[in-house]
Amino acid sequence: MHRLLDVLMLSAAVALAGQSSTVFAQQTSTVEVNGVTLHYVDEGEGKPVVFVPAAIVDHRVWEPYREAIAREHRFIAYTQRYFGTEPWPDDGEQFSVETHAADLAAFIRALDAGPVYLVSWSYSGQIAPLMALENPELVRGMVHYEPSIGTLVAEMPEELQVAIGEERKKYGPAFESLEAGDEVEATKLFIEAVFQRPPGGFEQEPEYMRTIWLDNARTLPLWAAITQPAITCDDLATLDQPTLILRGEHADIYFESVADIMAECQPSAEVQVIPGVNHDGPVRAVEDFTAAILDFLAEH
Repeated sequence: MHRLLDVLMLSAAVALAGQSSTVFAQQTSTVEVNGVTLHYVDEGEGKPVVFVPAAIVDHRVWEPYREAIAREHRFIAYTQRYFGTEPWPDDGEQFSVETHAADLAAFIRALDAGPVYLVSWSYSGQIAPLMALENPELVRGMVHYEPSIGTLVAEMPEELQVAIGEERKKYGPAFESLEAGDEVEATKLFIEAVFQRPPGGFEQEPEYMRTIWLDNARTLPLWAAITQPAITCDDLATLDQPTLILRGEHADIYFESVADIMAECQPSAEVQVIPGVNHDGPVRAVEDFTAAILDFLAEH
């Protein structure tokens, strides 16, 4: 009955999320960390759960999760440096996974919230482990949805590396648009590729998500140019926090492989599959993802 109530409440939240004004209505607070101002939402009491945004999005992407999580726990979602709609503190020269991991640690300390549970998706799936490796005392547990840790590919069998390389060709049109200076078109093409959509599929995505992506299109050149920290299997083996790694039933070979190798490397990690989705799970399967988070928190 408890989970059914969550699902019913989430269904209402998702229906409202189709209207961008509803998603964006939540007021944010601000905090100064590492010389920059971060905007965040902090609601509820109990176990602190920090939602770390993926690439090309900001804290608003987690709004459909707020109500159900905050009913039982402390829901915290923030916008990372350079993301969102605020002016940048510089020209982007500090944009890196290491910067975002350091900001996350400072953010948790500034809120006096640690140790926390971290929820990540894609790009932030390397920020959260890196922060945990450098600040283990701040992390109680982690939930990742299809984390992206590119350096793990080198530890995969050669045939798998070749298959991943072939699959990555689908991002070619997005990078061509980016090289031509069209950040908006590049964003649309990138979303269509990563979400396995047909040409023009971006326009069929929920309005609130299209708004968030286009608001963050200016970050795409920064994100595409970064180098990834060398997170290895041996590094992950030192993380003893309970970790849930989720992937979609239709995950592409890269995200499926990264999820599997992370679970093999981390002694306290496990993989679960959300049916019917791919990398779009946090958008298309809000109810399933939220239920998985709540179950994980109840267990740990």
